[in-house]
Amino acid sequence: MRRPGTFGSGRTAPHSHTVLPATPSRPRRPRSFAASLGSAVRGLVYAVGTQRNVRVHLVLAAGVLIAGGLTGLGGVELAVLALTIGLVLVAELLNTALENVTDYVHPDAGPVAAVVKDVAAAAVLVSVVLAVCVAVFVFAPHFDFFVASRTVPLVLAAACLAALLAAAARVR
Repeated sequence: MRRPGTFGSGRTAPHSHTVLPATPSRPRRPRSFAASLGSAVRGLVYAVGTQRNVRVHLVLAAGVLIAGGLTGLGGVELAVLALTIGLVLVAELLNTALENVTDYVHPDAGPVAAVVKDVAAAAVLVSVVLAVCVAVFVFAPHFDFFVASRTVPLVLAAACLAALLAAAARVR
């Protein structure tokens, strides 16, 4: 039988806050909503405190929403921006979680761990490219000099697609 806080090989867990799995002698109890909310807040605080990119995205998100307010965007436009920002932050949080699980399961960096981390980072990249495209489409109509003709949305769509394809090509 293995000791709590160790892997099957006997090496110790990399984190001191190891959660032991439920066992017949120690069943997992249903958690209250407050306890679940507390866990979520701890996770968010952890990500903001340890992940530079999460902090960068939060600052950029605040800037985009302030610019939206100053530009006079409508409620639907602000909602679209907020949802897009939420998508980027969710991707960052999932990336952080996957990186931590990967480090826990594979403390020695290997090719499988690298692929997991690269794919998680790619998800963040795709969400950021999408967010930039959405921001361009939302803000462009509010700048008359920028929207000089009906072809501008097509050019913007092509530029967003090109950026996405360029990012995908770099991964290969």
